[in-house]
Amino acid sequence: MQLPESAFVRKDFMLRQLDFPPEVRLTKKSLLRWFALALGLISLQESRTSCLDVLDALFTLTLNKKMAPTTLDIQNFIKEKYNKEISEKLIRYHLSKLISLELLQRKKNRYYWNNAPNAEKNNLAEAFEYWVGKGIKETLQNTKDALKLLVEKYE
Repeated sequence: MQLPESAFVRKDFMLRQLDFPPEVRLTKKSLLRWFALALGLISLQESRTSCLDVLDALFTLTLNKKMAPTTLDIQNFIKEKYNKEISEKLIRYHLSKLISLELLQRKKNRYYWNNAPNAEKNNLAEAFEYWVGKGIKETLQNTKDALKLLVEKYE
C-alpha cells in the first residue's frame, strides 16, 4: 500500500558524508569514485564501472574537449578509451541521475552542465552548491517545520 504523502515527493537525492583524504585527490579515477559515492550515484559495494565510465566521458567531453555530447558521443568515447560496449539506455540512465540533481541538462539530445545563475560556465562546484544546496535547504526547512508541528500535536 502506498502512503498518501508519497504523492508529495518531487525528487530523491542522496548525499553521503565521506572523508576526503589526500590520497583520494591524487588521481582522476579516485576522485570520480569519491564523487559518485558522495552523490549516491554508485553503491558502497559497486563492482560495475559503467557509471564511472560515463562520468569520465562526460567530464572529458564537456570540460576538456568543450563539447555538448550526445549519448552516441559518450558511447564512442567509452568504446575507444575502455574498449567496452555500453548501451545508450544505460548511458541515459546514468545521465538521468545527474539531471535529477539538476547538475546536468539535456537539450536536443545533447548534454550540458546546468550552471548556477550568475556563475561562470562549467563552474561545477558552484552549480553543485546552488542546485543541490537549494533542495537541501528547502528539505531541511520543511523537516524543521514538520518537527515543530509534531511537537505541538504531541504535547
